Amino acid sequence: MHKSDFDEYFDRMFDTCNQTRFEDWFAELAHCAWGTDFETIKAGGQHGDKKSDGRHRPTETIYQCYAPESASTFSKNAVGKVNDSFPDVLSYWPKMKRWVLIHNNDGGIPTKLSDELEKLREEYPHIEIDTASRRFLKDELHDKLSMNQMLDVYPSARLNFRTVSMENVRPLLKRIIGEKSTAIGVLSFGEIPNEKKLDHNELSPDAKFDLNRAAPNIGIVDRFLENMSNPGNASIIQSEIQSKYLELRDFGYTADEILGGLLAFVRGPLEDPPNTAAAYVIIYYYFDACDIFENPPEDALC
Repeated sequence: MHKSDFDEYFDRMFDTCNQTRFEDWFAELAHCAWGTDFETIKAGGQHGDKKSDGRHRPTETIYQCYAPESASTFSKNAVGKVNDSFPDVLSYWPKMKRWVLIHNNDGGIPTKLSDELEKLREEYPHIEIDTASRRFLKDELHDKLSMNQMLDVYPSARLNFRTVSMENVRPLLKRIIGEKSTAIGVLSFGEIPNEKKLDHNELSPDAKFDLNRAAPNIGIVDRFLENMSNPGNASIIQSEIQSKYLELRDFGYTADEILGGLLAFVRGPLEDPPNTAAAYVIIYYYFDACDIFENPPEDALC
């Protein structure tokens, strides 16, 4: 799963959310993107929400959401919504420098609302008055989120996030298991050319141990890839492992967690010792080839 996969979740939320749900979605996006610089304002007490659905403190910007169920309702009532905010919003937020109407009318604003906003700009020249919709929410908020924040904002995406079995690697796993003259055991060690890379990625001693004992068998991977009838298939395997590594890295996992995710990806559902040992051989092969994990900056390993 990549960040671009969440675009459909954004589109679905924008197209279906209205009223309070739209306000909550905007506030969650803003809070994730801006952190403590953003204050969510909720109705409470005699002053309600102080004519605000959120405040960006560094710029003294007040956000007001309006997301009715239909474009016709927006056209009919948007001017009233704006006039309901002014001038009361000024009494609640005397330091306000900018006021933004966040709305769900993707086609733009009607002319009567545009005219009303122009009147307000003339009446309050010291305040920047703007509107924002889909592009602002997408470019300035949604696209700024990390993968973990995406999953927090769109929890249903977790249901679609699965460990994908890499079927293209199954024959290679079988070849490694079958070709090893002796089983990969705790005493099977060879020279480890990328020890600095292991240290640079802050892999634990246990992780280094498992990778180190797989190293003597990476020649099996070389022979398998060289003998493939279609050379492009080797690139497919390389690309899939690289993509999985980048996906796990972008989620913010530790090096050991990334290694565990790659192991599950390559090994598949069979967690028996032969499959696990063979999976480590494949992972170390691409580790040594500099296709996965980060290289020490001072060394040109590849």
